[in-house]
Amino acid sequence: MAVQMSIVNRARQRSRPLLQRALRDCCLTAGRAVRTLGFVLIHRIRPVSPALAPHVEHLWVARGYLPVRWRNMILPDGAMELIINLGDPQNLRALDNPAKHTIFRHSWISGERTAPIVIDEISYVHLVGVRLRVGGAWPFLGIPLREFTDHVVELETIFGREINDLRDQLGEAPDDDSRFDLVEAWLTQRARSRTQPTRSVSYALRIIHGELDAVRIGKIVDTIGISHKHLLREFDRCVGLSPKLFARLCAFQRVIRSVGHTAEVDWADTAATCGYHDQAHLIHEFRAFSGLTPANYLTKRGPFLNYLEVE
Repeated sequence: MAVQMSIVNRARQRSRPLLQRALRDCCLTAGRAVRTLGFVLIHRIRPVSPALAPHVEHLWVARGYLPVRWRNMILPDGAMELIINLGDPQNLRALDNPAKHTIFRHSWISGERTAPIVIDEISYVHLVGVRLRVGGAWPFLGIPLREFTDHVVELETIFGREINDLRDQLGEAPDDDSRFDLVEAWLTQRARSRTQPTRSVSYALRIIHGELDAVRIGKIVDTIGISHKHLLREFDRCVGLSPKLFARLCAFQRVIRSVGHTAEVDWADTAATCGYHDQAHLIHEFRAFSGLTPANYLTKRGPFLNYLEVE
């Protein structure tokens, strides 16, 4: 279990009471304080049972008080997130038009993304989340995942009163471990009533994850023994992205992980290591998924590599 807390330097003096409260909470949970992006936050992660592990990467909770309004850009990372909000409403903003925004109050799911999203964090944050593996959302939703691509959808439109009942239970739970137990029990019940992703999709995902060079979809369908059209339909249903687009996203995330927190980056070497034709190809793909040049990314990067603070 990981516990993390972060503090905005620029707001330290005016937010001292909130900071003292967060430090106290961190001590009560036997956590360790670390410095990260712009807010006072406690973040906990818990793995799931073996039965859910093929579909769910982990459960998480984030809670705390923001001393100032903080806006962050979240890069596409190949995962879907199911989130239940016990705190203040969250604002989702359009990257190309910050004045356009949508408020999410209770619970939502963020689909596979091909571009960043921008979130305004406001005052009190208390989120309980499920980080789903690629293809892992299908057993819980039973809806083609293409419907969620580049969208954030209120969970009430999918689960109705069921998700509101779960949210009420989470709000009444005495601690984070109890909340994790409730979410895990709900996920287990949902997964029992749904079919699993096909073997062809699972096998194709393993090939894409393990391939450093440009992925040839023809090679995948020949290996699996299905038609190109059938593979595309299965990816629409179980992943939400085409095999080719998902492979490009994997390469982009390979760059993010390869760079990590390195201060000076040899981009030509990184391009070769991560399977790009050359540095120009890497820069083009990096812009496509982040809206930034690799050099601009380095100036905005924080401890969480896919979370960038923006003005």
